[in-house]
Amino acid sequence: MPVWRLQCTWQADSAAPRDRIQISPHFNDTGATTDPQGLCDDLLEQLMGVTPFVGEVRVTAYDAQGTPPVYPAADAIANKGAAAATTQPRELALCLSYYSGRNIPRRRGRLYLPLFFVYGGAPSLRPTLPVAKMPTIASALQNLGGIDVDWCVYSRLDKTARPVTNWWYDDEWDVVRSRGLKGATRVLGTTSEAFTEEVPLAA
Repeated sequence: MPVWRLQCTWQADSAAPRDRIQISPHFNDTGATTDPQGLCDDLLEQLMGVTPFVGEVRVTAYDAQGTPPVYPAADAIANKGAAAATTQPRELALCLSYYSGRNIPRRRGRLYLPLFFVYGGAPSLRPTLPVAKMPTIASALQNLGGIDVDWCVYSRLDKTARPVTNWWYDDEWDVVRSRGLKGATRVLGTTSEAFTEEVPLAA
């Protein structure tokens, strides 16, 4: 049965595709039948339950083991077409780290959860632990889809899905630069060396 990559996006500040903030957990569906639409619907409900968001929230299912091009198998959307204004740096995130059995390559993964989704209030030098929403999110991922669906670490290198056994987070912010805004204005300056003629170095 398939390994589903559930691409979750939040539309922030504008309707532009680059302003979608994204995470992509994987789920190994081992049941006799599979229901990607049900998984999308359920995960969307969980995300909106953790932190209601007035912008568009979308969950799209892709077959992680499919032959390219891989098209969406299902999707679920809340607040279609809307964008929510953010008031804090979008680059800041808390990392939910997880692994299967051993914390080694091909058995571990990370989800960089956006600040507005997991953390209330303005960010301080360090996150104040515990962060109440982090275990809620981990529990939602673990329980999604029932006994035949496992939140997993999927290794594209060895094409193996391994069930998540442990998760953790720490008191340090993570930065995802690709989520940031583009610069809108620029201040220029020069130094006293500006426009100085270049003099070749002696041989």
